[in-house]
Amino acid sequence: MSEVKDTPIESSPLPAPKPKRPLPLSRQMVNEQTAKCYAEAWAAKENGEPVGWSTAIFPQEVCEAFGVPVLYPENNAAAISAKHLGDPFIEHAEGAMGFPINICSYARLNMGMADVLDNPDYKADPAMPRPDFLLLANNSCTQLMKWYECLSEALNIPIFFVDCLFNYYEEEPAFYKVKYVRSQIENYIENMEKFLKRKLDWDKYLEVQKRSQINCQLFNEIVDLNRRTPAPMSGFDLFNYMSCLVLCRGKESTTEIFKQLKAEVEENIKNNTSTFPGEEKYRVHWEGIACWPNLGFNLKKLKEYNVNAVMNGYVTAWDVRYAPGDLDGMAKAYQTSSTNSLSTPTIMNKRVDSIKNFGCDGMLCHVNRSCKLMTFHIFVGREIVESNAHIPVANFDGDQSDTRIFSEAQFETRLQGLVEIMKEQKEGAV
Repeated sequence: MSEVKDTPIESSPLPAPKPKRPLPLSRQMVNEQTAKCYAEAWAAKENGEPVGWSTAIFPQEVCEAFGVPVLYPENNAAAISAKHLGDPFIEHAEGAMGFPINICSYARLNMGMADVLDNPDYKADPAMPRPDFLLLANNSCTQLMKWYECLSEALNIPIFFVDCLFNYYEEEPAFYKVKYVRSQIENYIENMEKFLKRKLDWDKYLEVQKRSQINCQLFNEIVDLNRRTPAPMSGFDLFNYMSCLVLCRGKESTTEIFKQLKAEVEENIKNNTSTFPGEEKYRVHWEGIACWPNLGFNLKKLKEYNVNAVMNGYVTAWDVRYAPGDLDGMAKAYQTSSTNSLSTPTIMNKRVDSIKNFGCDGMLCHVNRSCKLMTFHIFVGREIVESNAHIPVANFDGDQSDTRIFSEAQFETRLQGLVEIMKEQKEGAV
């Protein structure tokens, strides 16, 4: 028998991975700002100083004026989910802690994390230090109250609560509602002074209000630049800069970031370029919170189908506008800032205005299992958008943190169907 020799098989070299697009300076500044916020909170904790956890749309001006570091579990849960690190905390909350699957996944993730803060087997990035107090406003979600009550009991720490009343069919909140919320803010300031054992510096408080308004105005101006066709930004970019208004709305560092971002967007307009990675054939309004674990897939498919989500209502929730020094104005602004504090006709007609202003061809709605009230707006208000904006609307199922809910196949199918209708409408209009 002749000897069989091994013949080496020639293989084609694997294609080199595409180099990642370098982060623009503004994004680098965001990352530095976020890292600094967490570092300051950890340093305060190590020095025995108080650290707070807060709901996202809370009167941040007070603790900013006091110089007390505050972190935001919703923002933190989004960051952890985007890095695909949230499942162990959600599983711990549902398993050992016994929380049901039908409550908010931000809540499950955060309460699961809070239960294992000192357990090195659980990796959170970014990790938050153990809080000494909680700040709670119910303007964006009534489930927040039970979530923070559970945290308060488990960690044995106080809650400072600002009760914001829901507006059913009022375009403007009634006078007594504004006075009520103002009294809640004043009560919060008084109780915080007792907790910290020092008085609020009202001059500093006013300066923080002024800075917050500068930052809100700058962000609005940046968002408005995306009205241009084609848009100078991928609409998903707005998710990346939203954290500045959550974590640091009253800080000068946010002003510098937004100035830099605005300059970058204006340069795109000047050069007729965009951060959207594909050809913008269709413009849609994205409704609802991002699917943070699936954000990359969402953007990939939008690019494939030449769809830019040029605008979404979620990023405007932190547009808390009032005249500095006007506590009634502040009370009204915090009461009506969120999607979930207004009636369905009011909020969906705001979407109609946005769709018209940004020249959207369709609306893509994230039916978020965690945000049931927001999802209710979508189902009930869909007809308002279709009738008044005269565009097609498509829904897809998902979640902001729970990876078990989202279906890649369903998302692509719904997007494909929406594109077909938008294409027919565009061709019919010619």
